[in-house]
Amino acid sequence: MRRFLIALSFFTRFSIKVDDVQEKEFYESMILMPLIGVIIGGLLALAAWILSMIHNPQVSAIVLILIYIAITGGLHFDGVADTTDAIFSARDHKRMMEIMKDSRLGSFGAMGLILLFFTLWTGYSTLISQGNSGILGILLLPVVGRYCAIQSCCFTSYAEGGGGLGRRIIEMSKPWHVSIYFFAVLVYAWVLNQWILVIAILVTMIANFILMFYLQKRIGGFTGDTIGLTIEVNQAFFAVVLSILIQNWSCITGCLS
Repeated sequence: MRRFLIALSFFTRFSIKVDDVQEKEFYESMILMPLIGVIIGGLLALAAWILSMIHNPQVSAIVLILIYIAITGGLHFDGVADTTDAIFSARDHKRMMEIMKDSRLGSFGAMGLILLFFTLWTGYSTLISQGNSGILGILLLPVVGRYCAIQSCCFTSYAEGGGGLGRRIIEMSKPWHVSIYFFAVLVYAWVLNQWILVIAILVTMIANFILMFYLQKRIGGFTGDTIGLTIEVNQAFFAVVLSILIQNWSCITGCLS
């Protein structure tokens, strides 16, 4: 519970005081990212349920994005911008690492954030309009994104020249972490809404492996910034995949029967 509170205070804007936090405790708490996703997802789902009553999914989606930013402090969006700037700079590895550490926002990073927000808005608005099944999907969004981060940290290596926080998370992530979270997330999805959520999660996990291998090849591994990008991109991807499945589920099940 102490490590959970440390992680909650780091990954969210909640004011939680934990006394005498040791460096080892802090880094070990990072492995609890998916559990923090459960808290964030619960708050987003509650907000989505309330917002669905105004019957304007487009406006509700904008409000939901703002609520997510308020909860997390936009923690991982910096990683999206920095990684996008570096990847599309067409520079060598050393220069890409310098770009990722630069606090300034480049044009590619700005475009990456714009595309991400448009994707999130599309996903949120579609899911909110789908009623309870869509709201259950919103409940899972932060969990899936943070699971994918643990998955990537376990099966990739540290990119030399990146930030120190990313190195420690990558070093501590083990296959048994991935195994436990993998089965926990699938069981969670099955209990909520059975096959449709399970399929969307599995598709997202496969896509995350593709993203992981691309980043490994492109920049030589993972950093704190690429972990942030992994969380946010997979959340958006999961929202889009789930939206497509929900809207076409009757057709899919009809073709299979």
